[in-house]
Amino acid sequence: MNAAEVFDTLGLEYQRAWSHQPALHGTLAWFAATQPSGSRVLDIGCGTGVPVARTLAKSGMKVTGLDVSPVMVDIAATQVPDATFHKIDIRDFESPPGSWDVICAVFSLLQMTQAEIVQTLGNISAWLRPGGHFFLATVAIDVEQVTLPWMGQEIEVSSFSEENYEARLGEAGLRVVRRSRPVFTPSYPGATPEESLHLVCQRA
Repeated sequence: MNAAEVFDTLGLEYQRAWSHQPALHGTLAWFAATQPSGSRVLDIGCGTGVPVARTLAKSGMKVTGLDVSPVMVDIAATQVPDATFHKIDIRDFESPPGSWDVICAVFSLLQMTQAEIVQTLGNISAWLRPGGHFFLATVAIDVEQVTLPWMGQEIEVSSFSEENYEARLGEAGLRVVRRSRPVFTPSYPGATPEESLHLVCQRA
């Protein structure tokens, strides 16, 4: 199944399982405390809009969410009326240089090839204003298009180790300023603790 089909199927089940991650809420609270009201936020792979778009919109930021899943976009638009949502693949998205203050990609780059991830990181850096921030949440493991069972679906995943991710970010002009490796157990049957990688980066 492609990403749109997976998340069309999951809908609010994904939110129930994953939206209450303490480390994720901590990073969003940091953004809410440090970014001015009116900051322009791009939420890549926004899902249901909870918690990323909702939290940042409530703090006064102007949030635009993108997702490949029409079901997710519809749910997000209902749940977070103060933000704007579009059904589009980030690989097809275009934006003027320097047009965003904050860009978030919370587990949304996993269902790409490694080459597409690198290309997207370059785009993100270009889209950020100088001094703007990029928040990446992902799984830190060097894999290329590995098929895994996940929440009752089969998904194809690519990623990089923490060291390799940091190198790719640096090549794109993004410097890591905050990092953590939180462990979280999602709320669905049979779930086990999972470690993720959270990096907040700043464009030079």
